Amino acid sequence: MRRLLTFAMLAALVLPAAALAYPSGINDGTLSVQNGQGKVIVSARGGVIGSIVRGSVTISDPVDGDGTGPIVTGDDWSKERNDTTTTWGGTRVRFRLIGGAFKVVVRGRGINLSVVGKGNVTLAGAGTADDGSYSVNGGDYIPIPFQFQFPLSATSP
Repeated sequence: MRRLLTFAMLAALVLPAAALAYPSGINDGTLSVQNGQGKVIVSARGGVIGSIVRGSVTISDPVDGDGTGPIVTGDDWSKERNDTTTTWGGTRVRFRLIGGAFKVVVRGRGINLSVVGKGNVTLAGAGTADDGSYSVNGGDYIPIPFQFQFPLSATSP
């Protein structure tokens, strides 16, 4: 009886952890932007976490309750565009949205973000000598181009 009870307790601890570790989207891709300057647009289903040294972030969360919703800190100002879209701005703004569908538009300098999911990405450098760098699916970091669009998935280049 003791062994059965011990086994049941271990299973109760291990099964939830294993369920959380299971990948939710086998076709999800990853994007990482370091010290970007210009504009980054991500329309996807998944999660995003990021920060900007100076600028603004507009987040659209079209489906209420399908994720955490936008969580933004460090903003100097905010403006609600409609029921699903808000813009925050200032210096040292940090943001995240985990789970569900979203569109994030980040404008400014010192853009750092990480995305996991499936969707579309637009990178638009400011046209300076160093507009930062980006990496897709764990690849090498390369300079952010002036204007570049691509689908984000596990098979993205």
